Amino acid sequence: MSATSLLLLHTWGGDARTWAPALRFLCAGGRTAEAPDLPGHGDRAAEPFTLAGAVERASAHTADHLVDRPADRPADHLADRPANRPADHLADRPADRPVDVVGSGLGALVALALARQRPGSVRSLTLVGFPPASGPAAAGRLAETEERLRRAGTAAFARSYVDGTLRGPDPARRELLRRSMAATRPRTLLDSLRATLGWADDEPPRPPGPPCLVLRGAYDERVGADAAQTLAGQLGGTYGVVPGAGHVAYLDEPEAFAAVLADFHHGLDRAVAGPAAVAGQAGRSGTEPVVPVRHSSDPPTRRSPSAER
Repeated sequence: MSATSLLLLHTWGGDARTWAPALRFLCAGGRTAEAPDLPGHGDRAAEPFTLAGAVERASAHTADHLVDRPADRPADHLADRPANRPADHLADRPADRPVDVVGSGLGALVALALARQRPGSVRSLTLVGFPPASGPAAAGRLAETEERLRRAGTAAFARSYVDGTLRGPDPARRELLRRSMAATRPRTLLDSLRATLGWADDEPPRPPGPPCLVLRGAYDERVGADAAQTLAGQLGGTYGVVPGAGHVAYLDEPEAFAAVLADFHHGLDRAVAGPAAVAGQAGRSGTEPVVPVRHSSDPPTRRSPSAER
């Protein structure tokens, strides 16, 4: 179990509570984590979404005030507490400490921007379900999403999106994302989607500074293996796969997702500790590839080719 705290940034249309199924695995052994709501999402739904605002929101959680979870408190309760805890007066708090930042979809965009702007506050970076579509495909997806929101409304759109995106059959996990997206204003969904789809318009991919893992679900129909592997190379990072998962890997296969992250973070721990601290761990090194291992007992479901993409 790594001693470095986790900062978890949710997917497009999600909120902090969508991390609840994964938290019990990510925080096994007492690891600490924060899963804030990004502007326009969850308890911050009234706020407009901007990338600058989202980065500012995330950066508040790199300060040394991450929640230390009591050993007898279930980790998934972290996502049930209010995610909009005040982050003012940070100047009066202890200096920043590096965290392991994990972002999915929209959260990956925010995580990448955070790592570039505040590299000293980020020990490692994991981008999940990234990069998004670009060029004509991006423009087409934005226009299609805007039209579907206009015709169907947010609640119906959310139901269709979740049914076409999540692979796992667990209705509770589906309800977490559906409820969050249905409560998100259409303008927020469009503004955050536009920012995500235009992620490389102003700045080409380049190494963000901290060690980077580009991770995708094995059945992600939005982000192909070639695109994710190319991005990993551009960022000087590692490519990994979550078996059985689709686009929102942390909801589809939370245990397998946590296992892949643990391999990545433990490799960083061993690299910092040095050879003497890892003597006797034959076959293990800080540069070993991420090995995807399927842990979840939830069988993947088949998706219709016409499902929302």
